Amino acid sequence: MKTKKQITSARIRRRLAACLAAVLLLLSPTAAIRASAAGTALTETAETRAVSGYSTVPVYIDGVRCPSDAYIIENGVTYLPLRTLANHLLTGASVYWDSAGGYAVVKTEALSLTARPGDCYITANGRYLALSGLHPAVNTLVNGVTYVPLRTAVRAMGGQIEWNANSRCVEISRGTGTIADGSSYYREDEVYWLSRIIYAESGAEPLRGQLAVGSVVMNRVMSGQFPNTIYSVIFDRKWGVQFTPTANGAIYKKPSAQSIIAAKLILDGCRISTDALYFLDPRQASSFWIVENRQALFSIGCHDFYS
Repeated sequence: MKTKKQITSARIRRRLAACLAAVLLLLSPTAAIRASAAGTALTETAETRAVSGYSTVPVYIDGVRCPSDAYIIENGVTYLPLRTLANHLLTGASVYWDSAGGYAVVKTEALSLTARPGDCYITANGRYLALSGLHPAVNTLVNGVTYVPLRTAVRAMGGQIEWNANSRCVEISRGTGTIADGSSYYREDEVYWLSRIIYAESGAEPLRGQLAVGSVVMNRVMSGQFPNTIYSVIFDRKWGVQFTPTANGAIYKKPSAQSIIAAKLILDGCRISTDALYFLDPRQASSFWIVENRQALFSIGCHDFYS
């Protein structure tokens, strides 16, 4: 006969498996995931046993094995309980659940971090850090435990992370315990113009669609084929108007809060694609030069993206 502890453990494993399976099923380029976590409190410990259908890897922090293994899901994204990571990587961290805001909070004297279940980013000292750019990933809540993609959370906590291919484990080194504040990291003019072109071109799109538009702008900044600043890329007219909102005045509309978040995520390194240089809405396009001359990559919402 199974003990009460064994039954509880089995239930936790089944619920975690179901939750992670739902993440993989629902995370598509055209879907926005929002999970309700109202009234849920963080627990002190997290289930660390292997979950059927998902592999786990050991995690070492400064050479000492962490009591929780990391869960690996699609595209190699590794998840670990936020509380576990904070307690082992930070000194004097306070970890709690903000029931009004619906997110987990980590606070130290030098760091203020939040992770909302369903979001594809975490915030740290006013910074917006994407959990994964090329591959969708979200913060996940299971039985009151907030799981976060490991690499981004370690970055937010000022640590260093590496994958040891030989021993097949994650190695983390404690660092500063914090990250530079957003007020000093983001340039005001870059946020201003990037958020406006994102909003003008994709204000009705889900966040991932807005990030794709922002990725095109930043890919152009980094390419030798285009100007090397956000402003000059947006208003580039070497071969004609590049972005319609600069001609019809939509570029000057006040951006939404989500468009500002998208801009900050892009400025903090998020890319939906590193190859996309063009996009268009085929239902409204008056020219199909892109379709005829560039390689199609993917579609998000009403936009098709090309290299």
